[in-house]
Amino acid sequence: MTTNVNRNLPDGTTDPKEIVNKSQVYITTAGWKSTFAYSKLIELLIQSILDPQEVMIAGGTYETPVLEGLLDEDFVNQLKLQDTYNEDSFEREYMSRWSGDVANAFFSAEKFDRYRVLKQPEYEYSGRSSKSAYYVLGVDVGRFDCTTEVIVWKVTPQPQGPAIKSLVNIYTLSAEHFEDQAINLKRLYYKYKAHKIAIDANGVGAGLVDYLVKTQVDPETNESLPPFGVENDEKGEYKRFRTNDTEEDALFLIKANAPLNTEMYAYAKVQMINGKIKMLIDESQAKATLMSTKAGQAMTIDQRNSYLKPYVLTTILREQLLNLAQENEGLNIILKQVSKTIKKDKFSAFCYGLYYIKQYEDSKKKRKKVRFSDYMFYT
Repeated sequence: MTTNVNRNLPDGTTDPKEIVNKSQVYITTAGWKSTFAYSKLIELLIQSILDPQEVMIAGGTYETPVLEGLLDEDFVNQLKLQDTYNEDSFEREYMSRWSGDVANAFFSAEKFDRYRVLKQPEYEYSGRSSKSAYYVLGVDVGRFDCTTEVIVWKVTPQPQGPAIKSLVNIYTLSAEHFEDQAINLKRLYYKYKAHKIAIDANGVGAGLVDYLVKTQVDPETNESLPPFGVENDEKGEYKRFRTNDTEEDALFLIKANAPLNTEMYAYAKVQMINGKIKMLIDESQAKATLMSTKAGQAMTIDQRNSYLKPYVLTTILREQLLNLAQENEGLNIILKQVSKTIKKDKFSAFCYGLYYIKQYEDSKKKRKKVRFSDYMFYT
């Protein structure tokens, strides 16, 4: 709860020092450590130590209302005797003890946090770290009430083993008309000199693809943005839209189903466990670093929020990943949202980009094997 309107005094004026003005109150029961609520709790706990005059935290267990006669202790004891009693759940609800990963969590909070090591996001193509690196955009498509999410992967091939996949930025495109979204996506494609856009082509995603394969005019520059070709257009559905200036094979269409989802989920998990995925540091770390500089201290609030946005969006992605519990249907992995209020759109874009990277890296390995065999002679 935020009191964002200043309280009026009897004479109609306001006092900027009034303690309730723009105050924030957070009320919650204990839940999972992987959630925003827990992160906010830790943030406020630190602030309460640094600035006890401005921030405080209060909490307790069921024992306080029992002591005050507001709760019957027998009621609590009966809960513990029921067949449905779950110790972790009881400790969250009645003891204010936060749990670790959600039950049957597919991803680990510890693993995610371990690889949040990138200090700076990237806003355009950069060949500084490696000339062999390339960019892939993973896109989950939204319309009307749902935004379109874009995950920017920077892939750095290694001399041995899988490439390092660095998540260098995240963009959220408003639920606008598909033509406007197509223009924004094409801008990002050229800004990063992207190798590929791996895009959801099921449902509403097909609508955005229909615009991407046609020409648009950038309203800001009045430049023509050419049609984008589709790499995996086996049925030839998009061939008729090709022109002389088509950006060949810019798109890779993801038409997810249960087996494909299983492959994507498993690959994402293995890559994270093996440390092949790197992500931006937590926004609190980024903010502390920023505020230690004169440039950061001179920023307006809006400038600071804009600077921290990629870090914040990475934390939201973390929340989405850690909200997914595993179920199985035969050989297929099904990931279900524990809390329905937490979306999974950023996670989907995350998987689409990774899946394309896997296909591309695997194809490069196969081509190398074929070329090596060309130099083998038998008598």
